[in-house]
Amino acid sequence: MHELGIMGGAFNPPHNLHLLVAQLARDQFGLDKVLFIPSGNPPHKSIRGSKRRQSILLPKEARFELTEAAVAGTPFFQASRIEIDRPGVTWSIDTLYELKRIYGDAVRLNFIIGDDNITTFRDYKRRKEILSLCRLLVSPRKRKGNKSNERMWRKMLPEADMEFIDCPQFAISSTLVRDLAAQGKSVRYLVPPAVNRLIEKRRYFKS
Repeated sequence: MHELGIMGGAFNPPHNLHLLVAQLARDQFGLDKVLFIPSGNPPHKSIRGSKRRQSILLPKEARFELTEAAVAGTPFFQASRIEIDRPGVTWSIDTLYELKRIYGDAVRLNFIIGDDNITTFRDYKRRKEILSLCRLLVSPRKRKGNKSNERMWRKMLPEADMEFIDCPQFAISSTLVRDLAAQGKSVRYLVPPAVNRLIEKRRYFKS
């Protein structure tokens, strides 16, 4: 069976920790490829509305360009337009169904998430359905108490095929990158060089 990794998110912007988590997941769980899937029109975020919201979430084509730049040159990473090109609100369960249709039963889908998303899965009305479509590869945010947390997370999602990525902890986030860029500070060592060049060239996140 082939193993396909899936990293979804706004990627607003993608940063080095995204790439590190994907690489570690690939190494530890034998993933053949990792798809980076920028959200198109996610239900929980919008570029419409206030000026503040517009300044936070870049348009989807800009986020795809940043994501494509982040993974360029890594043959087992690929940026996917599957949500960018889908009209309307983009839901993860629809993406998983579409990937199942594209790749078939010979490929297992491995959904890479941070542990902060576990409660989202727990409270999702179609939880059993979405968990039947993929294995969860969870990246813990904190190392302290990981084993007890893992037991707790398994109890939260008893239906899930769930494994945990052994990953060092770094305080890197898209929010940090945006905040520094807005202040005119360098994000050079927080994002891939190609992403940094685009942020500087397009003046993304500048206040």
